[in-house]
Amino acid sequence: MLSVSFQGARKLRRVLKSKSHRYSLNVGQRLLNEAEQYAIDHQFSEAIVMVIHGDNDESVFVDQLEFGKHLSYINNLLAVVQHTLSSDLFADSPDTEKKKFLDQLGQQLQAENKVQLATDTASTADQEVHPEESTSESSNPDDCSTQKQYSDEHVEEPDIAPTAAEPKVSSMREIIEDFVDPVATKVPAVVKSEPHEDKPQKPRPHNWRPSKIALRRCFVVLGVLVACFTLFVVSHSVLSSVNQPPTYSELIDKKEYLAAAKAYPKKQSAIEDKLAASSSEKTLKKFVEAYPTDEGKFDLAFKQAKYSKVVDLSTQAKMTTLRKTMLAIAYVKTNQLDQAAVLNADLNSSKLTLAIALGYVHAARFDEATALNKTLNNKSLEKVIDTGRIYQQAIEKYQRDANDKTKPTAERKSATANVQAFTHQLQTLGE
Repeated sequence: MLSVSFQGARKLRRVLKSKSHRYSLNVGQRLLNEAEQYAIDHQFSEAIVMVIHGDNDESVFVDQLEFGKHLSYINNLLAVVQHTLSSDLFADSPDTEKKKFLDQLGQQLQAENKVQLATDTASTADQEVHPEESTSESSNPDDCSTQKQYSDEHVEEPDIAPTAAEPKVSSMREIIEDFVDPVATKVPAVVKSEPHEDKPQKPRPHNWRPSKIALRRCFVVLGVLVACFTLFVVSHSVLSSVNQPPTYSELIDKKEYLAAAKAYPKKQSAIEDKLAASSSEKTLKKFVEAYPTDEGKFDLAFKQAKYSKVVDLSTQAKMTTLRKTMLAIAYVKTNQLDQAAVLNADLNSSKLTLAIALGYVHAARFDEATALNKTLNNKSLEKVIDTGRIYQQAIEKYQRDANDKTKPTAERKSATANVQAFTHQLQTLGE
């Protein structure tokens, strides 16, 4: 069962009794009406905090109410709760949970209202049987108890606008029926006692006491609802993070290149370029096998030192600056030095110029090497060229001795061996 308490009130404390006292829902609703009327009559506005408690003393619903501002829903507990649940604060809450809470609140209000109707009926019937007990001091037997309660608390009760008992009950039933589907029950008729002709009195509402058992039960129910709502929010957040796919950068950082190419197809070319520039032959080969392209085959052939294949694939692959450099090196390695020199005219690489010049030395083309060294002005290359000329002269001399049939066989064999040795020295000179 649910109960209501109010906190933080100052000027309205006379109407709301105290900050810590709890009331049944019907009493809480009546106090809302009295507080709003009191604030309007005295022309001030004040905010208080209303708390709905459950069975285990948990706060299952909290709202701040502004009295004295002529808010249409402020004097109706069920309307206040529905207005708050419809706000942005509860936008993410499941509609079924909110409806369940409103249904429970409405049913308890209806149940307490039935008890009040029965009490009012019995009290009215007693007045009709013993009319002489009615005095001019009060037209309602509960006025005395209410006034005594207020006197004990040393608090003055403000005048409440006169309302008849039956219209107030009827209005409450209509409000409840607007939000929930109450079980059809037959409500006993309310007999309204006529006020004394000489001294009419304003009827005062009954003083209710909250039920401890009802409070405990309601705390349990609302505690479960709050736990379910919290679990829903947390699980929704966790599932959202789990279902979020990894980013391209995360996959690359983890070196999951195949997964990155599959998840981001437009990035396949960039991934292959990255692997060609920095990764091992094994990693690049695995990627090219999964995603074969002419560019990937070109890069893989260069990493595998298959220079003739690099030259063949150069007419199919898209040539970037890096691939042009790789092709120029392949030209040098396959002794196509002139093609390498033409390509280097576009690249203008000093390192590639040095490599081509060394290639000219290895091929005994010392004039071309000397011409290239004029742009480099490399002293080491100059020495290599001079040494290469000496090796070439020795090769030519021993080659003539090896071809001279007038010389002894042993001398010819020795000359042939010297040709092979100096040729090897020349072809590896400067490396």
